[in-house]
Amino acid sequence: MATITELLLQVAAESATSTDARLRRLLYEGNALYHQGLGETRSKIADRSRELSTSQLCLDSDEAGFPGAENREEALSRLALASWQHTPGAMAFAELAAHAARQGVCLLAESY
Repeated sequence: MATITELLLQVAAESATSTDARLRRLLYEGNALYHQGLGETRSKIADRSRELSTSQLCLDSDEAGFPGAENREEALSRLALASWQHTPGAMAFAELAAHAARQGVCLLAESY
């Protein structure tokens, strides 16, 4: 079974030669995988941080570059994002999203 990172890398690689409609589908698929990976990262951090105080988690969040957490849940979410954003899967999705944006494709439908 492929990992989330492997799936995101596959999705990003496929996007290079995709039509706009296919690129949008890949973007939706990649977005779901990105959030799944972020959720798994958050769960792992929560498990490892069970013994830490909320104030320590907030300080760790500040030091990770995501200041302003006011409670344990916010601190854990910010620490997860700080950790996840530097993984190959997250970076692949960022490149996929940037490529899609250069093609004028995004997740949100434009309406006026």
